[in-house]
Amino acid sequence: MTQEISRPHRIALVTGVLDLGGTTTFLCNFAGELLRRGIPTQVFSFEQDNPLALDFNRLKIPLFTTDHRRLIYEDRLVLLLRELARFQPTVVIANLSATSFEVLRYVPPGVFRIGTAQSHDRGTYKLIGFYAPHVDLMAAVSKTIQQTVQSMPEFGRVAVRYLPLGVPIPEQIVPRSADDTAPLRLLYLGRLQREQKRVQLFPEILQALQAAGIPFHWTIAGAGPEEEWLKSAMKTSSPAQSVSFPGRVLYADVPQLLAAHDVFLLASSYEGLPLSLVEAMGCGLVPVVSDLPSGVRELVDDTTGKRVPPNDTRGYAEAVIWLHRHRPDLRRFAQNAREKVRAEFSVPAMTDRWLGALPPPPTKPLTWPQRWTPKPILESPNQWWFSPPLRLLRRILVRFRI
Repeated sequence: MTQEISRPHRIALVTGVLDLGGTTTFLCNFAGELLRRGIPTQVFSFEQDNPLALDFNRLKIPLFTTDHRRLIYEDRLVLLLRELARFQPTVVIANLSATSFEVLRYVPPGVFRIGTAQSHDRGTYKLIGFYAPHVDLMAAVSKTIQQTVQSMPEFGRVAVRYLPLGVPIPEQIVPRSADDTAPLRLLYLGRLQREQKRVQLFPEILQALQAAGIPFHWTIAGAGPEEEWLKSAMKTSSPAQSVSFPGRVLYADVPQLLAAHDVFLLASSYEGLPLSLVEAMGCGLVPVVSDLPSGVRELVDDTTGKRVPPNDTRGYAEAVIWLHRHRPDLRRFAQNAREKVRAEFSVPAMTDRWLGALPPPPTKPLTWPQRWTPKPILESPNQWWFSPPLRLLRRILVRFRI
């Protein structure tokens, strides 16, 4: 299959899944902006579930998915590679999980291969280390991630660029109340899970806020395994102190949700560059967040919000209480937070950075293979699992599982 080269680049964004919050938001924002600029772009996923399907449709983003419930990995890989060959990308970006990075092993010479490191944790670094020989550029969404990847021996000869993500910035925001005695409106927006997001700390934070006697309304938006537990554990008795759980929020409705709040609370144990935090600050919310080395410190300083040592659970409540009692500072932080994001973390600024990291499009046609022989996943400790006999057995088993 031979490609007729035409400028500009043709960009393929490949991901393992589409239901992990900020990473999918990045795909939606980035692909939408590339298409708006007239750059051919398509998103490819190894799984079908997509909570942002309405937003992909609204932005007219071409999306190819494979049926992870009916097909084994190798069959999904071949289907995805065939679709890639039809699209004829000059750039392939692996967004998340080993399956997306695996695709980089099969693209023909001349295709520019980018891997993304979106989280500052041991599992991410272990994963990308396997694929260092198969990337031309490793994109790091925070300076801490960039420095960490650059220190890894596997990437001694690979370019590692700091390419932070970006979010849409509303042209105008709803003015916050000038009533310094009004209830402070808190927001958590994200997955309701203990791993990474540490939502198990919320009941203790709530108790400290209640004990301080300040008026507040805390919205906990999102879905996850701890949702029902949180609802039962976070009861209030005073009408001036309340908690609500609106559930999963459509991405198109996020700006309206943000506009109705004053403070964004995030108690994570680790992050890459949390897009929910960037979105909140872009809408003028003041962050109260874990003092994490990756991403957070590039957004939040003494002029834009409050950073809390991750092991100081009461510190989150104390920061919220301080903001309630210092409303002029709250309003100043809100303005500074919005300007910070507008200047450095907008979708256009992000897209400019990523496009600036690309080489010129190839000048010669690229020839894609017409057949592929799937290999075992590099990261897998059980390479035998991908042998032809077991592949046949797994196909049978997945049919019975449906």
